[in-house]
Amino acid sequence: MSNTDYRNLLSLHGQVFVVLGAGQGIGEEVVRALSQCGARVVCVDSVLERAQHVASANNGIALAADVTKPEEMDRVFSEASKVQGSGPLGVVNVVGMVLRNELASEDTGSWKRQFELVLDHVWLTLHFGAKAMKDRGGNMVFIGSIAGHVVRSGAALAYASAKAGLHHLAKGAAQELAPSGIRVNVVAPGLTRTPRLVANNSAEYWKQESSRIPMGRPGETSDVASAVLYLASPLAAYVTGNVIAVDGGSSLGAVGSFKLAAS
Repeated sequence: MSNTDYRNLLSLHGQVFVVLGAGQGIGEEVVRALSQCGARVVCVDSVLERAQHVASANNGIALAADVTKPEEMDRVFSEASKVQGSGPLGVVNVVGMVLRNELASEDTGSWKRQFELVLDHVWLTLHFGAKAMKDRGGNMVFIGSIAGHVVRSGAALAYASAKAGLHHLAKGAAQELAPSGIRVNVVAPGLTRTPRLVANNSAEYWKQESSRIPMGRPGETSDVASAVLYLASPLAAYVTGNVIAVDGGSSLGAVGSFKLAAS
C-alpha cells in the first residue's frame, strides 16, 4: 500500500514561479492559485501597474517586460533566479491574444504579429527558462487553445495556426528537456469568460455559444487555473509533453458552427 500524502503533493511552499501575462484574466487567476498553495510568484506583465496590482494582492514580485524581446526575457529569468526559494523553478506563460486575419486580407503584418504574440515568445520562454532551470530542474506550463487541434478557419485561422505551433513546440521541448528534469505541458482552454471577452460580447453571444458546448457553459478562469495548478505541482511529477483540453467537451465535436468571440 502506498504511503503517498497527496495533500502534500499539492503544496508549492518554498517554490518560485514566474507567471508571464500575470496582470489580468487567466494570468491573474493562475497567480492566485499558485500563491494560495504556497509559491512565491514573480508577476510579469507588459504594464507595470497591472503587475503591481496582482503582486501586491498575492505577496508576489512585480516585473514589467515585453515577452517578445529576447533581452527582456533574459532579464526576467535573471531576476527570478535571484528570488530566494527552494526546489525547482516553475514557469507559466499565459501570453497570447487573437488578431483577426482573413486569408483574403492584404495585411500580412497582422499574420506575422499573431505569431509573435502567440508562438515566438514561447520559444524565448523555453530557451531562457531552461537555462534558469539548469541544475535545479523545473516545469513550464503554456496556455494553448483547443483552436490548436480543432480546425478553425476565417478570422481565427492565424491564431489557430500559431496555437498549433505552440502545442508542437511544447511537445518537442518536453522530449528534449526531460533528461534535465524539466517538464513541459500545455493547457488548452476552450471558450473562457475572461474579463476582456465578457466586456466585448453580449449576453446573447454567451448563451448561443454555451449551447454548442457539451457541458452547457463556457469556462471560467478558475477552470483553467486549476488545470495549470495540477501540471505545475508535484501531483504531475511524471507528466510531460501533454496538451490538456479544458473546454467542457467542446473539442469532442462541435455542435453547429463556431463563432469567434470579439476581443
